[in-house]
Amino acid sequence: MSLKAFFQMVCTVHELSIATSIFEAVLEVAAKHSAKRVVEVNLEIGELTLLNPDQLSMAFDLLSKGTVAEGSKLNIEVVKARAKCTKCGFEWELKISSMSPSMSHMLALTCPACDFKVYARSTCPNCGSEDYDIVRGKELVIKSIKIESCSG
Repeated sequence: MSLKAFFQMVCTVHELSIATSIFEAVLEVAAKHSAKRVVEVNLEIGELTLLNPDQLSMAFDLLSKGTVAEGSKLNIEVVKARAKCTKCGFEWELKISSMSPSMSHMLALTCPACDFKVYARSTCPNCGSEDYDIVRGKELVIKSIKIESCSG
């Protein structure tokens, strides 16, 4: 089975696309610093990105075969979604679930690659306002890349 066919079978387009971008950024940093090899990559991924950490890791591992990133450890910290009410200032953790879209006061989040939908509670638990900002949970950040340099 070809690598492309394997990706289509195991990983969603969403994870493959993101893993490819991460992989390219890692290779760019490794080349810039004349890395002998990449030891580890540390990521922060918000749960509202709808990324599956296991699929992302698998895609990254397969992309890195035969490169300086092969065998590197991909550490993924999933950041819980948080919102802040614009009326009263209260901040809370958004609860992601598989609730029906017919429920009132629900924020629908849709993956652009596969149309998978999840719903988040969208009223302030303190004052009931529906006016809030998402302050955490949409992150996709390469926090650090640990390399082994050619010079030692």
